[in-house]
Amino acid sequence: MDIRILAQLVLNGLVMGGVYVLVSTGFALVYGTARVLNFAHGHFYMLGAFIYGGLTTLGAHWSLSIVLAGLGGALLGVISWRFIFSPLYGDMFLTCTSSIGMGLIIVHGIIVTVGERDVIVASIFKGAFRISGVTVPYEKIAVIGFSLAVMLGLYYFLRTRTGKALEAITIDEDAALLQGINSGRMFLMAMAVGSAMAGIAGAVIVPLLTAQAHMGGPIIIVFLSVVVVAGHGSIKGAVIVALLFGLVKSFGYHFFGTLDSVIMLLVVAILMYVKPWGIWGVEFRRTT
Repeated sequence: MDIRILAQLVLNGLVMGGVYVLVSTGFALVYGTARVLNFAHGHFYMLGAFIYGGLTTLGAHWSLSIVLAGLGGALLGVISWRFIFSPLYGDMFLTCTSSIGMGLIIVHGIIVTVGERDVIVASIFKGAFRISGVTVPYEKIAVIGFSLAVMLGLYYFLRTRTGKALEAITIDEDAALLQGINSGRMFLMAMAVGSAMAGIAGAVIVPLLTAQAHMGGPIIIVFLSVVVVAGHGSIKGAVIVALLFGLVKSFGYHFFGTLDSVIMLLVVAILMYVKPWGIWGVEFRRTT
Protein backbone atom coordinates (compact mmCIF):
# COMPACT_ATOMS: atom_id res chain seq x y z
CA MET A 1 0.00 0.00 0.00
CA ASP A 2 1.17 3.52 -0.83
CA ILE A 3 2.39 5.25 2.34
CA ARG A 4 0.27 8.31 1.50
CA ILE A 5 -2.90 6.24 1.33
CA LEU A 6 -1.96 4.52 4.58
CA ALA A 7 -1.42 7.87 6.30
CA GLN A 8 -4.75 9.18 5.00
CA LEU A 9 -6.58 6.09 6.27
CA VAL A 10 -4.94 6.42 9.68
CA LEU A 11 -5.92 10.10 9.84
CA ASN A 12 -9.54 9.31 8.93
CA GLY A 13 -9.54 6.49 11.48
CA LEU A 14 -8.30 8.82 14.22
CA VAL A 15 -11.00 11.36 13.36
CA MET A 16 -13.79 8.79 13.58
CA GLY A 17 -12.09 7.17 16.55
CA GLY A 18 -12.04 10.51 18.38
CA VAL A 19 -15.79 10.88 17.90
CA TYR A 20 -16.37 7.25 18.90
CA VAL A 21 -14.31 7.88 22.04
CA LEU A 22 -16.51 10.78 23.13
CA VAL A 23 -19.78 8.96 22.51
CA SER A 24 -18.61 5.60 23.88
CA THR A 25 -16.97 6.87 27.06
CA GLY A 26 -20.09 8.90 27.80
CA PHE A 27 -22.21 5.79 27.40
CA ALA A 28 -19.72 3.70 29.43
CA LEU A 29 -19.85 6.26 32.24
CA VAL A 30 -23.65 6.11 32.38
CA TYR A 31 -23.86 2.34 32.11
CA GLY A 32 -20.99 1.67 34.48
CA THR A 33 -22.31 4.01 37.18
CA ALA A 34 -26.10 3.91 36.88
CA ARG A 35 -26.43 0.59 35.02
CA VAL A 36 -28.74 2.22 32.49
CA LEU A 37 -28.66 1.06 28.86
CA ASN A 38 -29.65 4.35 27.28
CA PHE A 39 -30.39 3.53 23.65
CA ALA A 40 -31.26 7.20 23.10
CA HIS A 41 -27.60 8.11 23.70
CA GLY A 42 -26.97 8.12 19.94
CA HIS A 43 -29.86 10.54 19.47
CA PHE A 44 -28.28 12.88 22.05
CA TYR A 45 -25.31 12.85 19.68
CA MET A 46 -27.61 13.74 16.79
CA LEU A 47 -29.23 16.52 18.80
CA GLY A 48 -25.80 17.99 19.56
CA ALA A 49 -25.13 18.17 15.82
CA PHE A 50 -28.38 20.06 15.21
CA ILE A 51 -27.81 22.43 18.14
CA TYR A 52 -24.35 23.27 16.82
CA GLY A 53 -25.58 23.61 13.25
CA GLY A 54 -28.54 25.79 14.21
CA LEU A 55 -26.52 28.12 16.42
CA THR A 56 -23.68 28.61 13.94
CA THR A 57 -26.21 29.28 11.18
CA LEU A 58 -27.70 32.01 13.37
CA GLY A 59 -24.26 33.55 13.75
CA ALA A 60 -23.12 32.18 17.12
CA HIS A 61 -19.40 31.60 17.62
CA TRP A 62 -18.34 28.01 17.05
CA SER A 63 -16.87 27.64 20.55
CA LEU A 64 -20.10 28.82 22.17
CA SER A 65 -22.07 26.50 19.90
CA ILE A 66 -20.00 23.48 21.02
CA VAL A 67 -20.45 24.40 24.69
CA LEU A 68 -24.21 24.83 24.26
CA ALA A 69 -24.43 21.52 22.38
CA GLY A 70 -22.78 19.85 25.37
CA LEU A 71 -25.05 21.67 27.83
CA GLY A 72 -28.06 20.68 25.74
CA GLY A 73 -27.01 17.04 25.96
CA ALA A 74 -26.41 17.37 29.72
CA LEU A 75 -29.83 18.96 30.25
CA LEU A 76 -31.53 16.22 28.26
CA GLY A 77 -29.63 13.62 30.28
CA VAL A 78 -30.73 15.17 33.59
CA ILE A 79 -34.37 15.39 32.45
CA SER A 80 -34.37 11.79 31.19
CA TRP A 81 -32.90 10.58 34.49
CA ARG A 82 -35.34 12.52 36.65
CA PHE A 83 -38.49 11.60 34.77
CA ILE A 84 -37.70 8.31 33.02
CA PHE A 85 -34.75 6.32 34.36
CA SER A 86 -34.92 7.14 38.05
CA PRO A 87 -38.57 6.01 38.50
CA LEU A 88 -37.78 2.82 36.58
CA TYR A 89 -34.38 2.20 38.17
CA GLY A 90 -33.65 -1.48 38.67
CA ASP A 91 -35.86 -2.70 35.84
CA MET A 92 -33.51 -3.18 32.88
CA PHE A 93 -36.29 -4.04 30.43
CA LEU A 94 -38.37 -0.95 31.16
CA THR A 95 -35.38 1.40 31.12
CA CYS A 96 -34.25 -0.01 27.76
CA THR A 97 -37.68 0.23 26.14
CA SER A 98 -38.25 3.70 27.59
CA SER A 99 -34.94 4.92 26.19
CA ILE A 100 -35.87 3.53 22.76
CA GLY A 101 -39.19 5.40 22.95
CA MET A 102 -37.42 8.59 24.01
CA GLY A 103 -35.05 8.23 21.06
CA LEU A 104 -37.96 7.92 18.64
CA ILE A 105 -39.53 11.05 20.12
CA ILE A 106 -36.28 12.98 19.60
CA VAL A 107 -35.91 11.75 16.01
CA HIS A 108 -39.49 12.57 15.02
CA GLY A 109 -39.27 15.90 16.82
CA ILE A 110 -36.32 16.82 14.58
CA ILE A 111 -38.15 15.55 11.49
CA VAL A 112 -41.21 17.67 12.30
CA THR A 113 -39.19 20.84 12.97
CA VAL A 114 -36.32 20.50 10.48
CA GLY A 115 -37.29 17.76 8.07
CA GLU A 116 -35.47 14.64 6.89
CA ARG A 117 -33.10 16.49 4.59
CA ASP A 118 -29.40 16.66 5.39
CA VAL A 119 -28.35 19.96 6.95
CA ILE A 120 -24.92 21.06 5.77
CA VAL A 121 -22.88 22.95 8.35
CA ALA A 122 -20.10 25.21 7.14
CA SER A 123 -16.56 24.29 8.15
CA ILE A 124 -14.91 26.65 10.61
CA PHE A 125 -11.32 25.58 9.95
CA LYS A 126 -11.05 25.78 6.19
CA GLY A 127 -8.01 24.70 4.23
CA ALA A 128 -5.37 22.02 4.62
CA PHE A 129 -1.63 21.48 4.72
CA ARG A 130 0.51 18.79 3.15
CA ILE A 131 3.12 16.55 4.76
CA SER A 132 5.14 14.30 2.44
CA GLY A 133 2.36 14.34 -0.11
CA VAL A 134 -0.42 13.68 2.44
CA THR A 135 -3.21 16.25 2.56
CA VAL A 136 -4.27 17.02 6.14
CA PRO A 137 -7.43 19.20 6.44
CA TYR A 138 -7.43 21.59 9.38
CA GLU A 139 -10.97 20.49 10.22
CA LYS A 140 -9.86 16.91 10.86
CA ILE A 141 -7.02 18.08 13.09
CA ALA A 142 -9.55 20.21 14.97
CA VAL A 143 -11.84 17.20 15.56
CA ILE A 144 -8.94 15.16 16.92
CA GLY A 145 -7.83 18.10 19.08
CA PHE A 146 -11.32 18.72 20.50
CA SER A 147 -11.77 15.03 21.27
CA LEU A 148 -8.42 14.93 23.04
CA ALA A 149 -9.23 18.09 25.02
CA VAL A 150 -12.58 16.71 26.20
CA MET A 151 -11.00 13.40 27.20
CA LEU A 152 -8.29 15.21 29.16
CA GLY A 153 -11.05 17.17 30.89
CA LEU A 154 -12.83 13.92 31.74
CA TYR A 155 -9.56 12.42 32.99
CA TYR A 156 -8.99 15.28 35.43
CA PHE A 157 -12.67 15.28 36.42
CA LEU A 158 -12.45 11.60 37.38
CA ARG A 159 -9.46 12.43 39.59
CA THR A 160 -11.56 14.85 41.64
CA ARG A 161 -13.52 13.82 44.72
CA THR A 162 -16.71 13.56 42.65
CA GLY A 163 -14.96 11.52 39.98
CA LYS A 164 -13.60 9.09 42.56
CA ALA A 165 -17.09 8.74 44.00
CA LEU A 166 -18.37 7.84 40.52
CA GLU A 167 -15.65 5.22 40.19
CA ALA A 168 -16.48 3.82 43.63
CA ILE A 169 -20.14 3.42 42.65
CA THR A 170 -19.05 1.66 39.46
CA ILE A 171 -16.81 -0.84 41.25
CA ASP A 172 -18.99 -1.63 44.28
CA GLU A 173 -22.19 0.29 44.97
CA ASP A 174 -22.81 -1.19 48.43
CA ALA A 175 -19.31 -0.35 49.67
CA ALA A 176 -19.65 3.17 48.25
CA LEU A 177 -22.96 3.66 50.08
CA LEU A 178 -21.29 2.60 53.34
CA GLN A 179 -18.71 5.34 52.75
CA GLY A 180 -21.49 7.94 52.63
CA ILE A 181 -21.59 8.42 48.87
CA ASN A 182 -25.01 9.50 47.61
CA SER A 183 -25.69 7.05 44.78
CA GLY A 184 -28.67 9.01 43.43
CA ARG A 185 -26.58 12.13 43.05
CA MET A 186 -23.79 10.16 41.38
CA PHE A 187 -26.24 8.57 38.93
CA LEU A 188 -27.53 12.03 38.00
CA MET A 189 -23.96 13.33 37.60
CA ALA A 190 -22.99 10.40 35.38
CA MET A 191 -26.06 10.94 33.22
CA ALA A 192 -25.31 14.64 32.82
CA VAL A 193 -21.61 14.20 32.00
CA GLY A 194 -22.13 11.21 29.70
CA SER A 195 -24.93 12.91 27.78
CA ALA A 196 -22.90 16.12 27.47
CA MET A 197 -20.10 14.15 25.84
CA ALA A 198 -22.54 12.76 23.27
CA GLY A 199 -23.74 16.29 22.47
CA ILE A 200 -20.17 17.55 22.08
CA ALA A 201 -19.32 14.61 19.80
CA GLY A 202 -22.19 15.51 17.49
CA ALA A 203 -21.09 19.15 17.44
CA VAL A 204 -17.45 18.51 16.55
CA ILE A 205 -18.12 15.98 13.76
CA VAL A 206 -21.01 17.69 11.97
CA PRO A 207 -18.84 20.10 9.89
CA LEU A 208 -17.16 17.05 8.33
CA LEU A 209 -20.42 15.18 7.82
CA THR A 210 -23.96 16.55 7.75
CA ALA A 211 -26.66 16.83 10.38
CA GLN A 212 -29.61 14.56 9.69
CA ALA A 213 -32.37 13.10 11.82
CA HIS A 214 -31.28 9.46 11.58
CA MET A 215 -27.54 9.92 12.23
CA GLY A 216 -27.91 8.69 15.82
CA GLY A 217 -29.04 5.21 14.80
CA PRO A 218 -25.84 3.76 13.26
CA ILE A 219 -23.61 4.98 16.08
CA ILE A 220 -25.68 3.03 18.64
CA ILE A 221 -24.12 -0.18 17.33
CA VAL A 222 -20.68 1.39 17.70
CA PHE A 223 -20.88 2.48 21.33
CA LEU A 224 -22.66 -0.72 22.39
CA SER A 225 -19.89 -2.75 20.75
CA VAL A 226 -17.22 -0.60 22.36
CA VAL A 227 -18.65 -1.05 25.86
CA VAL A 228 -19.12 -4.79 25.37
CA VAL A 229 -15.55 -5.30 24.14
CA ALA A 230 -13.98 -2.94 26.68
CA GLY A 231 -15.83 -4.37 29.66
CA HIS A 232 -18.41 -3.04 32.08
CA GLY A 233 -17.76 0.59 33.04
CA SER A 234 -14.16 0.69 31.81
CA ILE A 235 -13.42 4.24 30.63
CA LYS A 236 -9.82 3.32 29.78
CA GLY A 237 -11.00 0.34 27.76
CA ALA A 238 -13.66 2.39 25.99
CA VAL A 239 -11.05 4.89 24.83
CA ILE A 240 -8.72 2.23 23.44
CA VAL A 241 -11.44 0.16 21.77
CA ALA A 242 -13.17 3.24 20.30
CA LEU A 243 -9.91 4.33 18.66
CA LEU A 244 -9.44 0.79 17.36
CA PHE A 245 -12.95 0.79 15.90
CA GLY A 246 -12.29 4.13 14.22
CA LEU A 247 -9.29 2.63 12.45
CA VAL A 248 -11.23 -0.54 11.59
CA LYS A 249 -14.00 1.65 10.12
CA SER A 250 -11.54 3.63 8.01
CA PHE A 251 -9.56 0.67 6.66
CA GLY A 252 -12.69 -1.47 6.34
CA TYR A 253 -14.46 1.10 4.19
CA HIS A 254 -11.38 1.54 1.99
CA PHE A 255 -10.99 -2.18 1.29
CA PHE A 256 -14.55 -3.48 1.62
CA GLY A 257 -16.81 -0.48 1.01
CA THR A 258 -20.17 -0.64 2.77
CA LEU A 259 -19.20 -3.93 4.42
CA ASP A 260 -17.07 -1.97 6.89
CA SER A 261 -19.71 -2.39 9.62
CA VAL A 262 -19.67 -6.15 9.06
CA ILE A 263 -15.89 -6.12 9.48
CA MET A 264 -16.23 -4.18 12.73
CA LEU A 265 -18.80 -6.63 14.10
CA LEU A 266 -16.52 -9.50 13.09
CA VAL A 267 -13.74 -7.91 15.15
CA VAL A 268 -16.21 -7.63 18.06
CA ALA A 269 -17.12 -11.32 17.76
CA ILE A 270 -13.46 -12.39 17.76
CA LEU A 271 -12.58 -10.22 20.76
CA MET A 272 -15.64 -11.41 22.70
CA TYR A 273 -14.73 -15.02 22.00
CA VAL A 274 -11.27 -14.42 23.47
CA LYS A 275 -12.48 -12.24 26.40
CA PRO A 276 -16.21 -12.87 27.10
CA TRP A 277 -16.31 -10.38 29.98
CA GLY A 278 -14.58 -7.70 27.93
CA ILE A 279 -10.89 -6.90 27.80
CA TRP A 280 -10.99 -4.90 31.06
CA GLY A 281 -14.26 -6.36 32.31
CA VAL A 282 -13.03 -8.19 35.41
CA GLU A 283 -11.39 -5.15 36.89
CA PHE A 284 -14.47 -2.95 36.54
CA ARG A 285 -17.25 -5.52 36.95
CA ARG A 286 -19.64 -4.62 39.79
CA THR A 287 -19.71 -7.18 42.61
CA THR A 288 -23.44 -6.86 43.32
